[in-house]
Formats: sequence, C-alpha cells, structure tokens
Amino acid sequence: MNPSRFSTKLGLYGALITAWVATMGSLYFSEVSGFAPCTLCWYQRILMYPLAGLLTLGIMRRDHHLPHLVLPFSLLGQGVSVYHFLLQKTPYLGSPSSCGIGVTCSTVWINWFGIVTIPLLAMVGFMIITTGMLFVIASETGGPGKASAIQWPRWPAPLIVIIALALYTAGAARAGKVQVSLPEFVRPFVYELQIPGLSTGPTATPLPTATPTSLERGAAYYSQACASCHGENGVGVEGLGTALANSPQTSGLTESEMFAIIRDGRAADAPDNRTGIAMPPSGGQPDLTDEQIVDIILYIQSLQ
Repeated sequence: MNPSRFSTKLGLYGALITAWVATMGSLYFSEVSGFAPCTLCWYQRILMYPLAGLLTLGIMRRDHHLPHLVLPFSLLGQGVSVYHFLLQKTPYLGSPSSCGIGVTCSTVWINWFGIVTIPLLAMVGFMIITTGMLFVIASETGGPGKASAIQWPRWPAPLIVIIALALYTAGAARAGKVQVSLPEFVRPFVYELQIPGLSTGPTATPLPTATPTSLERGAAYYSQACASCHGENGVGVEGLGTALANSPQTSGLTESEMFAIIRDGRAADAPDNRTGIAMPPSGGQPDLTDEQIVDIILYIQSLQ
C-alpha cells in the first residue's frame, strides 16, 4: 500500500470517527445521563460539533483543502479543553464559580481512574483530529508548491455516521430501560457508609452537634460544591437544583440518606429527581472528604 495514501486515509477517517464519537458522547452525557454542560463545555461543543459535519462533507467531496478548514477548530478546541482540564484538576486557574451562575466549570461529572474527566476526553479528541489533519497535509504534499491528488474512497464516511448514530440511539434506549431501577437495586449491595459519628442504622449515633465553626465550614463547602445548582442559602436554582432550605423533602431524609445522596450523586431519571438534571457525585468536587460532607449536612440542616 502506498504510504501516502495510507496516511491520508488514516488521518481522514480517524478524525471523522473521533469527531462523531465526541459529538454523540457529549450528547449522551447531557441528554441521557443528565449532565448539565457548563460554559466551557459549550465552547468545546461549538468547536467540535461542526467538525462532525465538516469532515463528513469534506470527505464526500474529496476536498483537499479540508485539513486547513478543520485545523483552526481543532487547535482552538484543544486549547479550551486543556484550560478546562487544568481548571478542574489544579487550584491555580480560578475559583469553582469562575463560570458564573449555573453549573460551574470546575464541576467533575466523571472522574475515571482519578484523572479522566470530560474535558480530558475532549482534549484527546481534538488532539486526534489535529494529528489526523497533519497526517493528511504531510501525505498530500507531492512536491514544492504542488499537491498530489489522492482519491480516497467516499463510502466509509456515511457508514461511520450511520454507526455513530445507531450506537447513540441504542445506548439511549438501553439507558432508558435500565437506568431507573439500577442505582436503588445495587446500592445496598455495593455501598456501605463508614463515617465516624454518622447515623447508619438503628444503633448508630447521630451527627456531631453543630457548632459555629462547623456551620461556617459547612457554608464554605456548600458554596463550593452545592450553591451553583441549589442556590446560595439553599434557595434553589430554577432548572438546575431544588430548594434545600425549608424543604419537606430535605427534612424528611435521614443523615445517612443525605450523605449517600451527596457522595453518590443522583441520576437524572431517579424517581425522586424532580429537575431531570443529574447531580454529580460529591457535588462535582471529588476531593471532598467525609468530614467535609458531614459539615455540609449540618449546614443544610441548619437551613430547615
């Protein structure tokens, strides 16, 4: 096989697959899993979504200018993703409220292996697309000021699009069938609370008594992890999080139930989720300790 032709096809179809996987994946996170995108997530979507269509159309038209049209989007998107990832994983680029009202840009919806977050997935996607376009540019150069006319096949493009759409549809349908009952069914078998002083059963001791110091700490942790969706002082944010202050639903929860909800989060289609928006584990702050969550619970209880 001609090395130039192989590099061209590898770059084009690798970039096309990546763009469609990233597009369908981000839609799955928001539309199926209920992960509300933050401001920086929207910027990355604005730069990724057009690439899915642009690459498909460019491959079908055999447009040899395609890499030069794609690279501005992928390079800018890669920069936004790197900034977003560093914002989530380092303390040097801003506070959790740096995106303003709504889901903060430091909210961590997934934290696979302690490092893989949604911005990291986007960063890898933009990097693959950029690399693919550089492969195409390198292989298409036939000489000084001259480009070779490699006629790559068109048929993989619509096939890739159909497979991506089919996988998204199948995943969404499957999630709709099993996601509602799974968390409540599995939790008693896989989750056990081990928090000193937290009520976990009939013989457990209650939470520590609230003190001015613990309430001050709880208010600070609440502002960091909860306020962007549930509002300052627990008043709620329409379309994101319900009110926690003077709430019959909140006051009706046991301390262990409140801890489990905060630590585990809540699926978008959980029976008691009234917003349709998922709640991230630990409020999107995976570094919250058990003691800090206890302080948050004491603060929320003080709002009743």
